[in-house]
Amino acid sequence: MAIAAISARATSHVRIVRLSYEDGNVQMSRAAGQGLERAILNSPIVEGSSVVTGTDGLAEVEFENNSTVRLGQSTDLKFRQLLINDAGELINEVELVRGAMYFDTRFGKNNIYRVIAADRTFVVSRKSQARFLMNGDQVEVAVLNGEAQLVNNAEIVKIKKNDTLSTDAGNPAGFTIAKGVDNLPIDRWNNERAAYQTVYAYNNAGYGSFGVPGGYGFQDLGYYGGFMFLPGYGMVWQPYGASNWLGWNPYLCGAWAFTPGFGYVWASAYPWGWLPYHYGAWGFSPGVGWFWAPGNTMGKGGIVTNWQPTAPVVKGPPGFTAPAPPTVPTNGPRPSVMVGRIGRTPAYIPGGPVPPDFASVIDNSKLAGLTAPNSGAMGGGGSGASARNSRATNMRGAGVPGANGSTFATPNSASSTVSVNQSASGANNRSGHVFVTPAAPTWSSQSSMAPWTPTVGGPPLGQGSTAPMRSSGGVSHASGGGAHGGAGGSPK
Repeated sequence: MAIAAISARATSHVRIVRLSYEDGNVQMSRAAGQGLERAILNSPIVEGSSVVTGTDGLAEVEFENNSTVRLGQSTDLKFRQLLINDAGELINEVELVRGAMYFDTRFGKNNIYRVIAADRTFVVSRKSQARFLMNGDQVEVAVLNGEAQLVNNAEIVKIKKNDTLSTDAGNPAGFTIAKGVDNLPIDRWNNERAAYQTVYAYNNAGYGSFGVPGGYGFQDLGYYGGFMFLPGYGMVWQPYGASNWLGWNPYLCGAWAFTPGFGYVWASAYPWGWLPYHYGAWGFSPGVGWFWAPGNTMGKGGIVTNWQPTAPVVKGPPGFTAPAPPTVPTNGPRPSVMVGRIGRTPAYIPGGPVPPDFASVIDNSKLAGLTAPNSGAMGGGGSGASARNSRATNMRGAGVPGANGSTFATPNSASSTVSVNQSASGANNRSGHVFVTPAAPTWSSQSSMAPWTPTVGGPPLGQGSTAPMRSSGGVSHASGGGAHGGAGGSPK
């Protein structure tokens, strides 16, 4: 179900998508006419926004149904249309200004995915994945799964799985289609992000049974935390490690990001910080700590549609003051306001899982010997595998961040332990994933806990739920996970 889209029809077709991943130098504009600024993880993205990566930058933007666009290094992407048309179709139209982009579509038969590149229009079918490379006026589209189409004047040109189409804006009538798809260094990064999303949002029965698969940000809830039952309001969620960190609160680290139409919106620096900050409410209970109550997010009606700029705190610990957004200036720039420490590594809660280092799977050695961009390498007259290989080689980006010897990011806490997935030679073990697959959940009977009634309107959130609480109080991982503290490992 499209989360923000349903309510958006009452707000001039405004839709909200999110910056779901960023690594290295990533900037974005917020369609406010004030240029680029540092991109903050989980920033809302609206129509007219742009995301730009540097030579060491990687980024991902997630739509409401888990469809994504992923940006490689030195890439500039503009979100031209994020709307619902009169027929109820969700229009997702992006413009690739330069660089490398993957469009990974998921479900939603009424969704339309369009890419504008060098004045050409491409349509990516649902349940498909296509890679777009653009260098100057030269565009290459490789279909990894499913199908894509080139709208060539009145002609519709189909690009099938494992086909590569090349075109040049200088030759509007010309294009070539070659069999086969070249492997690029950033393909592994794209595959790892897609696999993580699939495992934790679609194939994870332990978490997926609590909600409707396809809600954006749901995969991060599965990796970084667990659900538990609390009498009075049903299923709630808590990030792993939060109950053991004295002084932690949900608004400890992030930024206030100005978003047209909504004012200043909270952008959490935590990898899981999307759904818990824009749906439901936060609460605190002695002996349990902070938790997120999603309301009917996990109910039979599906994911709630009432997207909100910042989730309220309806019951905090004694002395806690809920955060308030900055005052929006009447005139002049409206920059983001940082809160806490936001470094290159995503915010980390001691005792919880370490964010996987997805960028570590990019193999720098494959960049050796690549030629510089060549304006003549993609001429419309070229055809066949040799021409395709030449074009792909000339369009590969440089400045790829190197692997650091570990498949897991170093946390912000010196006391935390990180397992290093290495082969005997010390190189990265590229045969496995950089994230830990979920372990089978275990259950125990409900524990006694005083019910909590939120102060917001309506009945207690989730009232009437009879689901059992997860083992070990509902906030620890099931046994059998990785030593690094990822999903399936017990927090210390």
